Amino acid sequence: MFAESFRMRFDKGKSALTSWVGSFCSIFLTVIVLAYTYQKINVLIDKKDVDVLQTTKFQALTDDDTFSFTNGFNIAVAYTGFDSETEPFDDPTIGSVVFNHYKWG
Repeated sequence: MFAESFRMRFDKGKSALTSWVGSFCSIFLTVIVLAYTYQKINVLIDKKDVDVLQTTKFQALTDDDTFSFTNGFNIAVAYTGFDSETEPFDDPTIGSVVFNHYKWG
């Protein structure tokens, strides 16, 4: 009793049950874990992940500041696929960009 290692006992004294479904699930889980590991190592080595950086300056502008096209205020928009392709693509089925202009003060 005390000298035996711990193991689970099934019916008729068996300590292991084998099945095709159990083998398939084990192999499937192993493939998923290996694919995830490969993807994360690939991101780490090639630095393919998307980084978004933001810098915020509080109270840098006042209510008296104005922005228009005449003083150099421009907005640019580009659609990308968030992959290694650096050229933007122009596909109208993706959606549209709407700019709204509000004035206050």
